[in-house]
Order: sequence, then structure tokens, then C-alpha cells
Amino acid sequence: TSILQSVSYPTSPENSVTSGLMSLLVVLAIKNRLKDQNSVSCDVSFPSTDLLLQGRVGPVTLKGRGWQSERGLTCRAIEATVEECQLDATKILQNRKLFLTTPARGKAMVALTAQDFSNFIVHPLMKPPVPTIEFVQEGTKIDPRSGSIFFYIEHQRQRRKCRLQRSSREGKRARVRVKDEEETETLSEALENFFNDMVFELDGTMLRFRDLKVADKAGQPTVMLSLNIEVRKFPSSGVDF
Repeated sequence: TSILQSVSYPTSPENSVTSGLMSLLVVLAIKNRLKDQNSVSCDVSFPSTDLLLQGRVGPVTLKGRGWQSERGLTCRAIEATVEECQLDATKILQNRKLFLTTPARGKAMVALTAQDFSNFIVHPLMKPPVPTIEFVQEGTKIDPRSGSIFFYIEHQRQRRKCRLQRSSREGKRARVRVKDEEETETLSEALENFFNDMVFELDGTMLRFRDLKVADKAGQPTVMLSLNIEVRKFPSSGVDF
């Protein structure tokens, strides 16, 4: 898929060039940060010409499939939408780069296979809840029937099996249990708080956990992570994730 094929252009003649430029810059910035991908697309909406002249656009929706970063972070699919972006239009036209004047906030949905989830928990930016816990990359399984993700940790030189499920508790959507835990559920509580309070930063974009769901997508068990996002700056060319 070429870059031009992956760009979505609004049909309004007065906005087509500007929206096309912004979409293209977003796609180029994302592709520049990825080692591999199957698709990247961006759709930019302009509520009115007056707001456009003020540098305000939105919603902006980014979609992708088969993403892989240079440091091994992967996902099956992603869709992220911010309701409004406030941009420095002068810098965009002068430098052909996107500059935000204020952070853009919205929501994202990320689909992960078992391998993707493993890559996520062992990524260098993911710090375990306590120094005595280490996430294990091997052995992760997703069970749609029970709505569970099974993964492993190393704790005090022992490998422990963990079960992550969706919780119905408001504000605590992730529930974790460590198999055969004899320490008054200390590990389970630490891991549960870790996922519920998770904040993950990728080169200027803050991702915060909202909810999770286990599903069977086209015969492949998948974890759907719902996230709050805050874009403080668009990806640069000098930071690997």
C-alpha cells in the first residue's frame, strides 16, 4: 500500500489541500517510526473554515494494521481518535511538520494477539510493579471462552502463572490472580493495580488503561485494550519505541 493510497481526503474543495497535507504528514510520521506495517491511514475532519483558520481541526482518526516498532512493540490493529487538535498552521506550511499548540485528547482501541501482548509486557518502557517481579515473554495464551489472558512472571526465582480478566468494578476494570499464591494475594494486588493504573508513553503520546475485552476475531483469540490517549507532540524521527 503506498502512502498516497493510505491517505483519506475530505471531499470539501476548500479544505482538500490542507486536510490532505495534514493526513499525509501524520501517515509519514507514523510510518517513519515503524519497522513494519500492513496499513496506516488518517482521516482529518474540519468543522468550519473559521476554526481551520484558527488552527483547530478534528476529529482526527488514525487507523493501522500489523504494526511493528523498531524495539519489538506490535499490534494486530489500532484505531485512535482525538476530538480536536489545535495546530500551529504557520509552522506546518513552513516546515512540513505537525506542531500542536495544546495536547490533543481522545480514545484508542488496540487489538493484540497473544504474541503482541507478550511483546507489550516485556517492552523496555513497561516497568514491573515491584522490583522482584519480572514479566516473562513465553507462554502467554488468550482464552476467549473464559475471557482470560494467561501470562507468566518470575518472582523470587519462581515462575508464576497469572490470569488477567475484565472486572465489572468501576475504575478497576482489570482483575489479576496469581496461581497458588500464598502471600495473602500480595502479588495479585500489585499486578492488578499495575494494569489498572497503567500509563504508557510513546514519544509524546500518553496511553492510559480504560478497559479490556477478550474476543475471537476471525478465529484468532485477541485482547482488545481500550485506552485514553493524550497526544502532546507528534512522533519525531529520533526516538525509538
